[in-house]
Amino acid sequence: MLTSVFAFLVAVGLLVFIHELGHYLAARSVGVHVQRFSIGFGRPLITRRDKNGCDWVIALVPLGGYVQMTENEDSPKSFDRKPLWARAWVVVAGPFANFLFAVVAFACLAIIGRPEPIAVFDQPPAQSLAERLGLQKGDQLTLLNGEPIRSYSDFRWKMTQAYIGEGQSRYELELSTLSGTQRRLTLSFEELQPLAQDASIDDILLKAGIRPRSNGVVVTSVLAASPAEAAGLRPGDGFLSLQGRAINDPKDLQQLVAASQGQPLELLVRREGSGQQEAIIIRPQQAPDGSNYRLGVGIGPSLETQWIQYGPLQAIERGLQRTSELSILSLQALGRMVTGDLSWRQMSGPVGIADAAGQSAELGVVAFVSFLALISISIGVLNLLPIPMLDGGHLMYYAFEFVRGQPLSAQAQQAGQRLGLVLIALLTSLALVNDMSRLFGF
Repeated sequence: MLTSVFAFLVAVGLLVFIHELGHYLAARSVGVHVQRFSIGFGRPLITRRDKNGCDWVIALVPLGGYVQMTENEDSPKSFDRKPLWARAWVVVAGPFANFLFAVVAFACLAIIGRPEPIAVFDQPPAQSLAERLGLQKGDQLTLLNGEPIRSYSDFRWKMTQAYIGEGQSRYELELSTLSGTQRRLTLSFEELQPLAQDASIDDILLKAGIRPRSNGVVVTSVLAASPAEAAGLRPGDGFLSLQGRAINDPKDLQQLVAASQGQPLELLVRREGSGQQEAIIIRPQQAPDGSNYRLGVGIGPSLETQWIQYGPLQAIERGLQRTSELSILSLQALGRMVTGDLSWRQMSGPVGIADAAGQSAELGVVAFVSFLALISISIGVLNLLPIPMLDGGHLMYYAFEFVRGQPLSAQAQQAGQRLGLVLIALLTSLALVNDMSRLFGF
């Protein structure tokens, strides 16, 4: 919980700073005087004034920020005395800074490189859609709808783009089998109906019985004061056997622990880092509700990976591509929500973002930077929506001014601000309801 809160505050503070810094630098570039640069709202906690007369503030409520510029004054440094193009540049520079951060973050991650699961499938469960289609363990995906696939992560991303962004439910998969032959199969989500309104692509693939090939089971997390912590298990440790029985699937471990009745078990693990095998004794603990026994660990499949890395120029191209793809996907999803083709339950609010922030922080710097880039893009897209009070609303006013040759009346702008406030409040409330629904399962 504390990790999620701290990671959320760091993410919000950093991304708000980047957004407002874009406005600040653009304002300075066209000669507008900035009076205050604030991270957060409400009572100032820390205030520092620079040589240009701008107060840099960290305020009590950390959800957002603003840049206050000189306005409505008979001064060449007043924002509203600037030409239309200059005002538009100052407004659009905030979202632009968010997109630029995402491009740089994705490019840096591409240069560093990371291991990604290979696009080879595991044996599908009995009676699953994947089994009915004839998918076999060891089949490697080479093309999805005619596009080459580099990794299982690449497969998931392209599926997400097609499903969330375009509403596609049928996919053509080209596979290379263990025998070296090529074959095609058609995957249709229509055979999986009904699907939950907020189902992610991972939920759908799991329901279809599609999963990457696993070479065993690894520890993903360890609960405090649990049998696993007492036994010295650490994230990254691999399970080899329990009571002499090989562990090849998370279900194997769960079944053996559930049948232990709390008796001590001999567990053979491969230690993260050293790779050495070690036998440990662990006593499962009964769940508080008395339903079953558990070790107090999060577990997942041990996937075969390949290292994917890009050169500097390719990395910049990768950063631009991923940022544009995520921006387009966000707009497509919003558009489909408005038309009713996609459930509003797909939207997440502060609670969901905080949870994702905590999870990504626990996975390491690379995962957290990826999360920051994703949220930065969301902030950029959201602020460009033509809703009064947002940057896109101001740009909409400027578009009317450009066409009419004069600004909208103060009354019209004030009415738009009130409408924008209502729309933002409704969207925020809806996102919070979705968060609570996921959290409490209603």
